Formats: sequence, C-alpha cells, structure tokens
Amino acid sequence: MLQTIYHASDSTCHHMYMSLIILLILTEDSVFNKTVHNIILKNVPWYTDRPLPELSLGGLVILVTTRTVQYNLLKMRDEYLHTNCLAALANMSSQFTHLHPYVCQRLVGLFEILAKTYTRAKQELVAIERALRIILEVINSCLCNQLVHNTNLVYTLLYKKNIFDSFRTNPAFQDIINNLDQVLEYFSSKIENEMETCRDVNTVLNIVEKTAPQWPSHRLQKFPELKFKYVEEEKPEKFFIPYVWSLITKYSNIYWQPSQIKQC
Repeated sequence: MLQTIYHASDSTCHHMYMSLIILLILTEDSVFNKTVHNIILKNVPWYTDRPLPELSLGGLVILVTTRTVQYNLLKMRDEYLHTNCLAALANMSSQFTHLHPYVCQRLVGLFEILAKTYTRAKQELVAIERALRIILEVINSCLCNQLVHNTNLVYTLLYKKNIFDSFRTNPAFQDIINNLDQVLEYFSSKIENEMETCRDVNTVLNIVEKTAPQWPSHRLQKFPELKFKYVEEEKPEKFFIPYVWSLITKYSNIYWQPSQIKQC
C-alpha cells in the first residue's frame, strides 16, 4: 500500500486512491497510530530516496505521505491526493514517537519547501496555505502530546527555526506559530546556558534530551484534537465499480476485449 503511494506518478489512479482511502481509515484508529511506531523495518528496498538501514513503520508512513504531498502540490496538483495524505498525517500526529532524524528533516523540510512556494506563488495559494497550516498543526500536535519522546524533532525545529519568521505576522498562522515559539525559546535558553560546552550536534541533542522532561507543557495553547475521517463520495459507485472491474480484467483467467473496456 505504501509502495503504491510512494510511486504515485506510476500507479493507476484507482489503485492509488484506494490505497489512500485504506491508509486514512487505518489512521482513524489510535491503536494503529501507536503500534506503527513500535514496528521496526530493516532496509525497505523500494524506498530509494535515501538508504535507511532501520526505520519504524510509522516513520515510513510519514516519509511516504510527506513526499507525496510535496510532489502533488508542486507538480500533479490533485487535491484529493494531498488532502488525504495530510489527513492521515494529522490523525497520526499525537502518537508520533521517537521519530528518526531523517523523518523529522523531511517533515519540517516539507513546510520549508511549501513556504518558499507560498511566498512567490500566484496560483494555488489557497491549497498551499491550507497545507502549510495542517503541517504546522501536525508538528504542534506532536509537541503537545509527545515532545519528550521526539527530541529529534525539537532539534530539527531549532536548526530550522528561521523558516517560521515570515509567518509570525500572518493571521492565518500566528496562533500556532506562537506555540512553536514557546518550544523554541525554552530550548534555546537551555542551550545558551551551556553554550561553552555546546560545540556539536550531539552536544545540542544531549541538552535537548536532558531538559525535555522538565518542559512546562502548560505554556502551549490548546488546540482541538486533529481527527479526520474518510467520507464517502455522493456516488461512490463511480469510483469503486471501475476499480473492481479493472482488477477482474487484470487478474481473472478470462479474456476480455480491451477495446470494450473503459480505462481510468
């Protein structure tokens, strides 16, 4: 399923949409969202963006969905595709645990890329703004619920904190950016207090890990829980019937006249 979504540009539209529907339905279950971070994968051969010897299934879901959102918003512009990926990310966000550094980089990196597009875009502004808002809500949800278990994300946010500068005065993002600033200011002050010994990545990360348990979570403004559900279209048969027939013609041992079959 994730492999199908990963190869979005090569997959048939029906197979792609079905995979997204299944993923979104799965992420409606909090037990699923928690369990995927406890399942460790070794060397996923079809994920070719970067070699990852070890990664949680939850981390892989985040990588695939963020990649799809970026590719779709910048190239394909299929609203259904990125909307469902963002919804799945949002559903999972409160259960993000021990995210791999690369996963954190891709999540924050998605915001950075879309932010650059947003500042110079003349079209698709509404779609990009909505995506940016949801990504911020995903990050915020993770920090509100699992900050102590996601120090790699805190480190990535500290490293990339300048990408939020232009959004602090934007009414569409101010409230949630304020939450991120609370986190950034707290950990920045802790790092500055030990600046003399703070010389490399590991030192900074160690300070973040050491001070995370003392983080005063009451500083953060409370937002509604992120929950998205799959809503069936008004006439779902228009999607499901062609999809089912495409599977029948492809995998059954019966010959079908191709010219008489309407393809996706």
